[in-house]
Amino acid sequence: MDKLTLLIDTPDGLLHREVAAAAPLPEGVERGVAAEEAIRFAAALWGMPDFIFEPTHEASGSGVREVGDGILITSGVAVMIQSKARSGVGSTPDKERNWLDKNIAKGLRQGAGSIRRLRSGPVQMTNRRGREVTIDGAALSWVSVVLVDHDSVPEGYVPPELPSDAVVMMRRDWEFLFNHLRSARWVAHYLSRIVGGPQTLGTEPVRYHELALADLAVPEQETPHWATNTAVLMPMPSAPLEVASAETTDAHLVLRSIQEDIALTPAPSARELDRIEVLSRLDGIPVAGRTELGERLRSYMAEAGTWSRRSLITSTRVYLPTQPGPFESPVVLMVASRLDEMTRMVFRARVELAHHDFMEDTGVGELLSVGVLLSPGRPGVREWDTTMVAMEGDLELDPDYVRHIRAQLDSTLRT
Repeated sequence: MDKLTLLIDTPDGLLHREVAAAAPLPEGVERGVAAEEAIRFAAALWGMPDFIFEPTHEASGSGVREVGDGILITSGVAVMIQSKARSGVGSTPDKERNWLDKNIAKGLRQGAGSIRRLRSGPVQMTNRRGREVTIDGAALSWVSVVLVDHDSVPEGYVPPELPSDAVVMMRRDWEFLFNHLRSARWVAHYLSRIVGGPQTLGTEPVRYHELALADLAVPEQETPHWATNTAVLMPMPSAPLEVASAETTDAHLVLRSIQEDIALTPAPSARELDRIEVLSRLDGIPVAGRTELGERLRSYMAEAGTWSRRSLITSTRVYLPTQPGPFESPVVLMVASRLDEMTRMVFRARVELAHHDFMEDTGVGELLSVGVLLSPGRPGVREWDTTMVAMEGDLELDPDYVRHIRAQLDSTLRT
């Protein structure tokens, strides 16, 4: 499908946006196979390979059964992917509509069957990082997505009635979502918003921008009374109007480099799901605020990296969810001028306090909070080191300790 040109009437005037055509498929490869790989690649490129799982194959009564054409899993939401590619073009629009009706219905049946299988018991799967992870489908909320790769969709074609957990879109539109949002978690969130809704095939970017305009009108919530000036609320508009990184890709990549450091750190295979969950919480930082975050962190790093005094300097940014839930958590990002026991103590205290205050304020029971510390690395080896800590549940902090660390952080640490 060709590129799409949109003219969007925003409160600030008319916005012109080009949605690129789907990435070209390699020659000499069967189109269906090539399209499946392109779909998984697009999701892994900006959504991280840790969240994207390859199809798995199981023996069945009739031979070998494939469980999906790919699965995206992030913070309690799983997206079952089915790909349907058209190798040729029929002689009439009616033939194309029949092909689409037939293959979309088939993809929906296949997706539903794969979801039933994964809900029936744990399955070991391999993600794009090449790591094996045991997936418990019964613990996940599922979205079924059928992605169509077709060169000549009849104008005005609307897919058949969809189940309440399903979405149908073009491969081009799937790539648009990841290029625009650059976050697996926010793509999954968007898909969860639009399940079951009828949409003319090939116009998903239109629906996206309609939701983005509606999100602009959502009033901002007040920051909790206990939060310092380091804190900002998330999410910002969950379908942001602006492209995630139109002119400031370097700033946007700061968060991704942190995620990659955590993803590449050696860890026991039994803890791989925990690692994926931590990466997902970081991926939940608002898309609309990532450029600002990247620029802020780079400013902190520039100062901390040249700090020559013996005193410790730290700078912190805290993200707080606006809608508390089992997969929403505070995220603390700190930059320090050195890494030693004092720095680790300050960092841990900052994360403990954010975790404690958020639990006290919201009453969320099984809360998981994530903290990331950036500190200067060894000269000639790596420029910056990444330290990560995660805290879960009630820390049972002594009230006197809480008052002490709050006073210390408020009075002695620059934010």
